Amino acid sequence: MKNTPNKNLYWELLNSREDRQYHLFSVDIDTCKSPRTGNAHEFQVLKSPDWVAVVAITGDKEVVLVNQFRHGTRGLSLELPGGLVKEGQTPMKSAAEELAEETGFVAPSLELLGWMHPFPAIFNNKFYVYLAENATFSGELNPDETEEIETVLAPAKNLKDYVRDGKITCGIMIAALGLYNLYT
Repeated sequence: MKNTPNKNLYWELLNSREDRQYHLFSVDIDTCKSPRTGNAHEFQVLKSPDWVAVVAITGDKEVVLVNQFRHGTRGLSLELPGGLVKEGQTPMKSAAEELAEETGFVAPSLELLGWMHPFPAIFNNKFYVYLAENATFSGELNPDETEEIETVLAPAKNLKDYVRDGKITCGIMIAALGLYNLYT
């Protein structure tokens, strides 16, 4: 591969229209012009609220996980607590609420570990990952009506093994744990 001057890689947006609206996302059809050929092409873009996940660590160095049924895979998935950023809320506020609602755990503060685009080829949103140290059980769970959740406490030192052994298989959760590992 030879070094060449950087070409303009940005596609010009010619038109965008909403094709479908669902509860969790909408599907837009964007017509864009290729910077190389000048030809117009259609792309489907999934517009979604931002997402959050929380790496909550107890005083005993256990990570708070949730085990829940996922309809896409029709199976259980061991994940970090999290969800959508609620309209009008900051990602941090939504993260704290998701942690409490799904697990009953609360923490004195949350720290942003970072954010990423979960799947930029088709999604437009961001995924924020927070660290909640010294998480304690408050005794109050309030999962959404469509959530059946089991709280699982796992030694934080075993998280890499959980990924390696296939106990945690959700790609964005593995990426979130990667951020955690970068900063701990």
